[in-house]
Amino acid sequence: MKFKTIILFFISIFLGIILVVWLFTKVGIEKVVKTLTFISWWQFLIIFFISVINFALYLKKWKIISAPYFHKTSLKKLIIAFLGEQAISFITPIMYIGGEGLKTFLLKDDEEKKSFTRTFSLIILDKLADGYALLIFFILGGVMSFFSGYFFFGLILTFVSIIIIFLLILGLKIPEFLISILKFFGFKKVVKDEEKIKEEIYVIKDILNFHKKNFNLDVLVSFLALIIRSFQTYLIIFFLGEVVPIFKFYFIKVTIILSGFIPTPGSIGGFEGAIAFIFSLLALPLHTGLALAIIIRVIQIIFVSFGILSVLPYLTTKIYPIISNNKRNNS
Repeated sequence: MKFKTIILFFISIFLGIILVVWLFTKVGIEKVVKTLTFISWWQFLIIFFISVINFALYLKKWKIISAPYFHKTSLKKLIIAFLGEQAISFITPIMYIGGEGLKTFLLKDDEEKKSFTRTFSLIILDKLADGYALLIFFILGGVMSFFSGYFFFGLILTFVSIIIIFLLILGLKIPEFLISILKFFGFKKVVKDEEKIKEEIYVIKDILNFHKKNFNLDVLVSFLALIIRSFQTYLIIFFLGEVVPIFKFYFIKVTIILSGFIPTPGSIGGFEGAIAFIFSLLALPLHTGLALAIIIRVIQIIFVSFGILSVLPYLTTKIYPIISNNKRNNS
């Protein structure tokens, strides 16, 4: 990691923390803490159990997309790989895609390059299924907005979602086009080796051609996981003492989803700011919004902590030596 990247990394964390402190000071820490007391221990356990169910669905998604290639990974190794990915992806900004690389190392069958390429391609396909499920969620929301009287917003949301789906399909057919899109959106580090990216895309195309049913099922399970996460968020707000109309809640959920794309570690500051912004816009209590942010953060930290603890032995004994050898060979 370059010195400039490290500096930007810590600056973004520092600015994020300042924003968080400012928000809680402005709203009133006492109000937020009082709102948090509305949630009992058994309610928190219900909320956390929903996260566990959602995590299990993501393990199932991998089983579905990797089934044609007989990925008989043990459940323990699978859990470690997914927890590790969550931890690394939470810590590193989104454009570095560090979690996916780690998961590939842990899930690949052997040391051959072919195994790594195929495994990484399957992981990208799994993420693509998440993307399609999210775009379907946006399209349904756009249609709901259109028929609820928000014509302009509904049309824009639906149109943009359909365009993105079209670009993704076109990008898989024309690798150079997809690489151009990734560069445009700031993923230059990801597409540094264009030939390698093209190879990945061709593998993905082959998988889609022969196992489209698996991918479609993956999209379906991804959408189910998204609905469950949405229900969890609604339940948290309800436990905090607010009954939010479904249309307002949709805006809250979309804002939370989009805040996850803020290119800073853990979307720190941006996540809390986005929630505060949408609650203010919808004339909902800001202290409820920040209490919601705290609960989501607590669940994230629990999973990230387990992820770091579980993947640390692999980082020190397997992955770090491989990276060191590659550096020595390239020097």
